[in-house]
Amino acid sequence: MEDHYTGNKIPSKETLHNQLRIEWQDHFQTRAQSWKTLQMEIGLILGLIGADLKFDNIWITSVLGILILFSSLSGFLVTLAHWRVQIRIFKDINAIEKALGLLNSNFLGQGHVPATFKWNDIINPKCSYVPIYILRLHITIILFTLIYIVAKFGKL
Repeated sequence: MEDHYTGNKIPSKETLHNQLRIEWQDHFQTRAQSWKTLQMEIGLILGLIGADLKFDNIWITSVLGILILFSSLSGFLVTLAHWRVQIRIFKDINAIEKALGLLNSNFLGQGHVPATFKWNDIINPKCSYVPIYILRLHITIILFTLIYIVAKFGKL
């Protein structure tokens, strides 16, 4: 079958259903990876506190703190990259659902594409997207680590 306007071949419904399943899997995998970065950072923070309590050595604490800062910054950047991926995924999902006749019907409505990231969304309390929440947590971990290390140096 061909598109009346473009002359391009239209994929079969089976192909569209398979692609829709793949797009949703990509969405869930991307979101899971974003959460995993936070889990790793929390594990590193627990290691930092444990090592600090056990060894009470400013150099060990500082090196572990730098690792956490690097990890948190990396997690922040991964979350931003995933946000762009999510926009593409949801555009694809909407296009497939439209091709299947699911959008603009009483069944699914209009569909949704995540908003483009804006830096002020991080401090906007009305902005409650999951990626913004994850970005806020990365920032919180960065601030916690900096305060912890500064407080440790203050004890010298």
